[in-house]
Amino acid sequence: MALTGAPTVCLAVLALLASSTLLLVGWSQLRRLRWGCWPARLSLLAASQCCAVVLVALLVNDQFAFYQNWAELLGSHPRQGQPAIAEGQQDARLHGLLLANFHAGRGTLVSMPVPGVRSKVHAAPATVYLPPQYGDPAMANRSFPVVELLSGFPGGPASWLRDLHVRQLLDSMIKHGQSAPFIAVIPVQNVASPRDTECVNVLGGPQVDSYLSYDVRTATARAFRASAAGSQWTVLGYSTGGYCAVDLSLRHPGMFSAAVSLAGYNAPAHDRSTGSLFGHRPWLARAFSPIWLVEHGKLAPQHVLLVATKADPVSLYEARQLAGQNRSPVQMSVLALPRGGHNFATFAAELPTGIGWLSRYVATPLAPIPTVDGRSPHQVANHRAQAVS
Repeated sequence: MALTGAPTVCLAVLALLASSTLLLVGWSQLRRLRWGCWPARLSLLAASQCCAVVLVALLVNDQFAFYQNWAELLGSHPRQGQPAIAEGQQDARLHGLLLANFHAGRGTLVSMPVPGVRSKVHAAPATVYLPPQYGDPAMANRSFPVVELLSGFPGGPASWLRDLHVRQLLDSMIKHGQSAPFIAVIPVQNVASPRDTECVNVLGGPQVDSYLSYDVRTATARAFRASAAGSQWTVLGYSTGGYCAVDLSLRHPGMFSAAVSLAGYNAPAHDRSTGSLFGHRPWLARAFSPIWLVEHGKLAPQHVLLVATKADPVSLYEARQLAGQNRSPVQMSVLALPRGGHNFATFAAELPTGIGWLSRYVATPLAPIPTVDGRSPHQVANHRAQAVS
């Protein structure tokens, strides 16, 4: 039985009802036991309380998708090796499905292994959305722009599909000319769950930055007609994924033309879930800080959108801090919203604006960018503009 979904929650409700009923009925009956009356009563009480706690935990997890399955909850993660994908292999295999979905006007979801060629990371396959136009015979020789989608922690492809409904959103936005016909790649970024690697190259551990930048890009380019030009690659993430999106784009000049952060932050977290990511080497931590990168890094022309809400003051402070430190040739925009918390409902409302905004920086004519609460992003002036060597 799956960790999430109605069947598991219903089973937990039945268990709570059964344990509570047994407690009520058995409380008076157990006094017949001469010596074991109170131990038995306490056991029934503990069982009932345990069922209540489990039910609440399942409901919270079902709402926020902290853990997607039992294996992730128990701390295991995939270790299988992934063979390299021959170029064009996915196109040939999916020809019939792509054509049918093109005529139906819907995108195609497929699974794509991502071999850790450079990073040596072994993770579950990425989920890939191919736009309806991908199956159009008239576009058989066209390459498509790419958006890489990064989740919070914990989270993964299921969060984008189930909680943010990204497939339906892209279908609708592409149909109405609000989005470029993106190939959307959703990798498994939390490759060492329950440890949070913050998308960095962990000292003595998983090289997640290399995995999300080079390995995901290589696998996508080999499997599908994805543009090889960095000007046609973008990245978007929420929460931890928002930090990751900005960090990856700034750390790898020329690989991404634009990045969007929804409620992100400016430096890798350091807590019990991350452990020591860089040992006692603070200079390594600085190299993964967007603040340090805009001040000292070798930058390339890029566009960055930082989205935050006043109800999430930490994210809003971080967005304004980063924008205030920005310098050329990076162009930053900020969208500060009056309401909305750090949750999927807010991210879902912001996502169309993020996708529409990214579409402005790839080669596709588009309709006006969607707004959030009637607001649109505004570009931030580079107060510290200076030449970049």
